[in-house]
Amino acid sequence: MRLFCDDLAERLGHVQSGALDLRMIAELLAVADGRFQSIHPFRDFNGRVGRILLVALIHILGLPPVDIVPAGPEFLQAYLAALTAADQGDYGVLTEMWVQRLEAAL
Repeated sequence: MRLFCDDLAERLGHVQSGALDLRMIAELLAVADGRFQSIHPFRDFNGRVGRILLVALIHILGLPPVDIVPAGPEFLQAYLAALTAADQGDYGVLTEMWVQRLEAAL
């Protein structure tokens, strides 16, 4: 957790110090989401705590409310596949999911 928090703080500092770039924000949220979910300190994953983390990051970045968990079973399957890819170091699909959520909110 310490390494996760240190990495997240560093990434957040880069996003906050530069111009707000939608892709850069989406990448930050994708990495935070994917890495936090991979830690798995709870049997039922980290869903609730992960959502709180993401809402806090969105607030810190000064963004409007973003739909953290879009509805529908097709979203769940796509999200789980994106998390699996993130576990292998590929955050592309998860980043695209965040780009879509951010665009819908803005």
